[in-house]
Amino acid sequence: MNKSEKLIRSCCEGVSYLGDIQDNLPNEKELSGISNIFKALGDSTRIKILYALLDYEICVGEMVNVLELEQSYVSHQLRVLKKYGIVDFKKDKKMSFYYIKDEYIKELLKVLLKENKE
Repeated sequence: MNKSEKLIRSCCEGVSYLGDIQDNLPNEKELSGISNIFKALGDSTRIKILYALLDYEICVGEMVNVLELEQSYVSHQLRVLKKYGIVDFKKDKKMSFYYIKDEYIKELLKVLLKENKE
């Protein structure tokens, strides 16, 4: 949190902003989507895959070369990321090229990396 940011204090025994707080909470669909992102980020191999995909569309074979892991394991991790709606793929002849679906995922990854480098 930015030091210059001032938080609003809400208390059950004083000034309460309960209604405002409840109004600003994400709905169940939004919470499910956010939860899925964190589930996907719960594995270091999947995170590494996502960083590899930041600027590239990569086929499974190339991802195997990048990660130096077994093809079946890489394919499994890509299926998990697809299940959670983080990546998708495009077919080109017999090859499947994976990519990150949404720009906000890329931005999140960049911010997380920047914050952990400092």
